Amino acid sequence: MNAPPTGVRLWWQAIRPKTLGMAASPVVLGAALAWTGATPITHVEVPLVILLCAIAIQAGTNLFNDAQDYLNGTDDADGAERLGPPRVTALGWALPHQVSIAGLTAFLVALLGGLYLITIGGWPIYILGLAALGAGYLYSHGPYPISRSPFGELVVIGFFGIAAVTGTTYLYTDEVTLEALIWGVAIGLPAGAVLLLNNVRDEVGDRQAGRRTLAILIGIKASRVFYGMLVLAPYALSVICVAMGLTPLAALLGLLTAPLAVRNTLAFGATTPGPSLNPLLGATVRTQGLFALSSALGMFIPLP
Repeated sequence: MNAPPTGVRLWWQAIRPKTLGMAASPVVLGAALAWTGATPITHVEVPLVILLCAIAIQAGTNLFNDAQDYLNGTDDADGAERLGPPRVTALGWALPHQVSIAGLTAFLVALLGGLYLITIGGWPIYILGLAALGAGYLYSHGPYPISRSPFGELVVIGFFGIAAVTGTTYLYTDEVTLEALIWGVAIGLPAGAVLLLNNVRDEVGDRQAGRRTLAILIGIKASRVFYGMLVLAPYALSVICVAMGLTPLAALLGLLTAPLAVRNTLAFGATTPGPSLNPLLGATVRTQGLFALSSALGMFIPLP
């Protein structure tokens, strides 16, 4: 057997790096909306600080989830029944308190970055930052963890879509615009689809552990339909933004990624729930990232 990872390799695996793209995509879109708007750009470093905070919160949430799923019995003691990526706590590569301390460290990094952003955006950013940290902690902790409820997808859409995009643009414009709200929903929906896929994959074990995720409540057939809605609706929302005159026409460059979303939807319909869904999880994150990047690039293309 291969030796378990240590040092940086261990913690890199623990933060689940393949999920971190969900934190980057809304920041890319929000920055593009702000930088192509009418407000003069005075703090070019803001997107980098927001990105650091978002990634740190995502990483910390993943670490807390790793430790808590072991402590509450969702993950088996040796990780043998794990359907997704290995969990470092369940496999004994790190102790629960070590993983939790790493999660708190990541949150501390986000807090320090957030303090700087508060000096620019004021109390709305303070409230948003506290809410994001609270949601990240309560995802796995408390008497009613979000991860064990049907509301995980909604929370992901809210924070990894609407809050991240509008928060980024607010730091430049001092207002929450309709354009930012629509694009926030558009980029948040595929992030919700990633969690939905994750919960469909883990449905059997989650049910045995007493979870009541959305995937458990609505079943596999409805989950497949809902997934399709989550990954395809962003393209309709981008068209709506352009049609309303809120966003430049070239932002429709993001439509070039629609075939990828269609392919992912068809793949989900043809894939048996379980470990075979793992490649589709990565594909969904990549498609979301390509949609965000291409749409953002399009906003900078001048058209007559």
